[in-house]
Amino acid sequence: MARQVLELDRLILVADREISSFKGINRVRDSLQAHVDYVASRDDLYRWITLNKLRLTSKNIAFVLVFDPDVVEMSPTGCELELLLEYPRICITRSGDVSATMRSIKAGLFDFIEKPFSLEQIRTCLEQAFFDYEFAASISCQFRNLTKREIETCELVVLGHSNKEISEKLDISVKTVKVHRANLMRKTDAKSVTDLLRLHDTFKSNSRHWLADSTSAPPLKILNKTEKR
Repeated sequence: MARQVLELDRLILVADREISSFKGINRVRDSLQAHVDYVASRDDLYRWITLNKLRLTSKNIAFVLVFDPDVVEMSPTGCELELLLEYPRICITRSGDVSATMRSIKAGLFDFIEKPFSLEQIRTCLEQAFFDYEFAASISCQFRNLTKREIETCELVVLGHSNKEISEKLDISVKTVKVHRANLMRKTDAKSVTDLLRLHDTFKSNSRHWLADSTSAPPLKILNKTEKR
């Protein structure tokens, strides 16, 4: 049986001086069941963030930032767009920028697409970004619904401890350990310990990245129209 994935409102922000990128993405919005917004400058971007800050912080949406480095550039310093770093980001740029962009991918981008791109190429990339985020959000929601004891039990289970070892470490009976194990397997929809380990790794990974903590992600720098990369 397929795992249930949270159904979130989908929102795409295209940050690019070339409006053709927005027009192309806008043509596939229906198949993605997403709303598409567009900004072409720093001022527009700041206004957009101000208007949408509550939506972004609520975590009740699946958001993807599609940007050209001429508008939003990966940078080792600065934190103007910290809020957007909690969501998937797709860099779109021309062939001359490939080297710099590939370095940015290693710093945390979801993907890089070279211009000009086909509609199917960008649609497929956006669909995968949305699915990955929604899947991770679903797992995060399940793990955050565990009780403190269930979380403690889970941490020891994934480390390979037996029920007896867990009972000794948590100072509870083996019978209680079995109850906690059954509850956490049911709440996370894990079919086996191997499945639980995979889900736990996904939860931990995304708690550090998109869904909980943006401090480890590289900051973004907004460029003025007159600035050079």
